[in-house]
Amino acid sequence: MKAQELWEEFCNKMKIDVNTSYEAWAFCGGGPVGDELADLVIARRKFGTASAYDEYVIENVVDEIPKAGDYSVILRDNGDAVCVIRDYEVYIRPFGDVTPFHAYSEGEGDRSLAYWKRVHTEFFQPALEAGGIPLTEESLVVCEKFSVEYVPGEESTKEDELLFVEPSMNYADEITAYRQEMLDTGSSFDGCFSLKRTPNPQDFIEHCMTWSNPRRPAGEHGAWGNVILCIRKSDGRMVGCFQAHNVLSECMKNYTGHVGYSVRPSERRKGYATRILAKSLDFLSSFGFTEISVSCLPDNEGSRKTILANGGEYMETVYLAEDAVHLERYRIKLKSTDNPC
Repeated sequence: MKAQELWEEFCNKMKIDVNTSYEAWAFCGGGPVGDELADLVIARRKFGTASAYDEYVIENVVDEIPKAGDYSVILRDNGDAVCVIRDYEVYIRPFGDVTPFHAYSEGEGDRSLAYWKRVHTEFFQPALEAGGIPLTEESLVVCEKFSVEYVPGEESTKEDELLFVEPSMNYADEITAYRQEMLDTGSSFDGCFSLKRTPNPQDFIEHCMTWSNPRRPAGEHGAWGNVILCIRKSDGRMVGCFQAHNVLSECMKNYTGHVGYSVRPSERRKGYATRILAKSLDFLSSFGFTEISVSCLPDNEGSRKTILANGGEYMETVYLAEDAVHLERYRIKLKSTDNPC
């Protein structure tokens, strides 16, 4: 099936104007690697991609930089169309500031930031050097996140799809509403980093971006990590949040663990917590962890069930004096993220 044929089929099934604009392209310009990356998209392992901003400058096509809402038809090397994707997040960031979560979203290799930087140095450098521009830690990168909109022959799922995004001002209103609902219901802000004490969403977003920046030292408490918002695709509502630590403080090591998560009070008992924890575990595996720990309050039956549903094994109950609470600690063994791409 060729690009136009697939596009028309998609538009017909999804009731979209066939004259809606789209681009048809292959990852890496085609070839075996491009086909492998297309397969990762079909497998829902790859939901991100990146390009060098300076390439758009060299080719004088800066106005063609992707934007949220853009559709693409992904091609194989032989020209066959495999799926339709749509960008839901696009931002520009220095090469040295690209986060572990973006590297994970690209789905390649072990999904680590180190792997991402190595392969993208190899990919970006020749074109930039040919244009007389060196690749440095300050070189700008266009980072995209996308959802799979259509795969020929694949039935659409009835499950509410969740989009996992790094905090940005695009979600400022949802962050504010989420915080207020948590306050109104007296809910615990697990997995929300500084959200409870930060009423200004811009301040919260800047805190999160600083905390996840790979060029930032771990800090006086030794912690370093990533806050990820969980956005329901159908209506853009923030239904949950998780906080994944890849460098742990002593308190995290001995009490609270590698990950915290929460679900919006009005969205609970819908299975979101289990899915959010599962995504955080998959993300943590990209740091090379084979086992992580997670904790919950002894009287939080819902959280306990969520942990057990994700393979949790009870270890011990500990007392965290600074918060005057007991915590049940669980270990979860992680699956490897390795793939041959």
